[in-house]
Parts: sequence; C-alpha cells; structure tokens
Amino acid sequence: MINKINWRMVKRYLAYRQEVDMLSKSSMRVQVIETRYLLEWAQDTPFSRAATIRPTFPEYMLTSRLDGADGRLSAGYVKKTLATARLFFTWLSENETGYKHIKQAWIKTVKVKRLSDTPKNKDYVTFDEILKIASCPARTIRERRARAGLVFLYLSGMRIGAFVSLPIQAVDMSNRSVLQFPSMGVRTKNSKAAKTFLLDIPELLQVVQEWDDEVRSVLPDTGFWFAPLSPQTGQIDLHALEVGEHRHSKARKDFRLWLAQEKLTYHSPHKFRHGHIHYGLERAESIADFKAISMNAMHSNMEITDTFYSVLQDEEIKNRIGKLNKGGKSRDRGEVIKVLKDLLSSIEGGSD
Repeated sequence: MINKINWRMVKRYLAYRQEVDMLSKSSMRVQVIETRYLLEWAQDTPFSRAATIRPTFPEYMLTSRLDGADGRLSAGYVKKTLATARLFFTWLSENETGYKHIKQAWIKTVKVKRLSDTPKNKDYVTFDEILKIASCPARTIRERRARAGLVFLYLSGMRIGAFVSLPIQAVDMSNRSVLQFPSMGVRTKNSKAAKTFLLDIPELLQVVQEWDDEVRSVLPDTGFWFAPLSPQTGQIDLHALEVGEHRHSKARKDFRLWLAQEKLTYHSPHKFRHGHIHYGLERAESIADFKAISMNAMHSNMEITDTFYSVLQDEEIKNRIGKLNKGGKSRDRGEVIKVLKDLLSSIEGGSD
C-alpha cells in the first residue's frame, strides 16, 4: 500500500517542478512516471526512513518496471529515474519539515551501480560520419536544406525543437553564435535562454555558411533558418511566418529520406547532439573545457553532461590513461580548483 504522506510529498514536488521550474507538459509526464517508481518502491514506509528501505532504490530499479513488459529497463532510463530521485530527495530535505536528516551523502548513493552486463550507450554521430554527410552532393533545395540541417545540429548541439523554430536573425555565422532565446520564438527545453556557439570545424561550417547565404537571399531576418518549403513549387515558402507544433517530425522525415538516398545510416536528431557533446569531451583538456561544453549544451550543471553523455569507448579510455603521465601538470591550478568548487556546488544543489 502506498504511504499517503509520501504521495502528498510527491504531489507537492511535482507542483514545484511545474510552477517554479516551469517544466513542459511532456517533461511533467515523464516526472510523474519516474516519481511513481519511488512511491511503489517505498510502499508504506515513509520517505523519512528512505535510507533504511531494502532493496535500495537503485537495486529496485534494476528489476522493476511499471508497464508490465518483460526484461530490464534500459540503462539510460534507469539513470534518468535515479537522477529524478536525487532531485526529489534534495528538494524534500530542503523544503519540507521532518526531512532535514536526509543528507546529501546518502542522496549521492542513489545512483546505478556499474554492472558488467549493463551495456554502454555508444550511439552517437561520429566525426567521420558527419564529414561524410557534409561531403555528400545536394542537388535540390530540399537536399541542401537537409544536409545543412544535419551539419548544423552537429555543430550546435541543439535540440530539434529549438532548431526548427530558429529564426535567421538568431544565427551569426561570423561569430559562430546562436541565440537560443524563447523571446525570439525559439522552442528551447523548459524555455531556457542562452547564447551558444558552433564548433569551429571549417569543412562543416562551409556547408552551413552556404545554406545561410542561400536562405538569407530570399527571406527576411524573421524567417526560419530551416526554411519551410512550398508544397506546390518545392522552393522556399516566402509566406511561412509560423511553424507547426510537430514540425520536428517533418524535419526527421526529410533527414531520413535524404540519408537513405545517399546510403548513409540514419541517426535521430538527438544523436547529432550526442555527437556534438562527445566531440567536445573527447578533445577537452581541462575542467574549464568540460564546463564550457556543458554550458554550450544548455545543461544546468556538469553532472548532467557527465551522467548522460560522457561515455568513452574502450580505445578512448586506453589512450587517455596512457597519456596521463605525459602532459605535465596543469598550467593553471587556481582555475581548475575554482571550477572544481563550482562543480561540487552544482552537484550538491541537484540537477534538472
């Protein structure tokens, strides 16, 4: 039986996430499901005694699922649910009476154990793949748009919803900057606003620049960078002033068709974001680099970047371990210490 006080605490937490953190409807639906796992795990034991519950929540998540299907939940889903649990218990200890004794030391233990049979998620667009995409011929305007769109997603690390709603005036190719501002109509996650930057990869930037020149030649600054095409003429629609709620689905369809035509592997738009982040992490030489990558991805803190994106392949691990004693000491210990303190502070405050 579900503990009634636990249920009320979850309801208050969800209300907080909606009203204060302003989560989108889709994000709220996910939060409802993830907190349901907490309620089912605790049953009639109050959350004030969560540290005594056995099995622990991470162990429970390895064998439980609410949809009645067979098999274990994916490693990615378990990690996200555990991240939500850490946020919930942090909120509970800081905002509700009777839970002050729940310490961050215990909350940090709510994480998935590294099991030998848990596969690593290595699915992302590699640098070699994006180079092949950029070098493919694009004969029609639809093909040029698809090619430029995929390359832009890799260079920017943007989410697809933000990308398809991006106005031309938000893109500054000379500075490689992108204004992801909801005030300009950009549909960012949780309505966050940030100035982000494209990776400095000349052969990829050239593809994006060519499309940027083409779309600016026919549309005003308020037009969409991923310009809508007229179903009648197949050319850029000069009168499209709005994009539908499901335009990201049409973009995915165009990407899939063009990649299939070129006999290239299809990856979802989010895997281009993964590729962007992985490219940066692979080349980061300091914690400051890591922080810049995290901020450019519009993550609220570096723990999110590390938890969901910084999976290294075996050969990468081998190469990095081999270089550990060859690069010398950091040239700026003060900067590294400062960033480490910022990281510790953000982790203690929870992630979104």
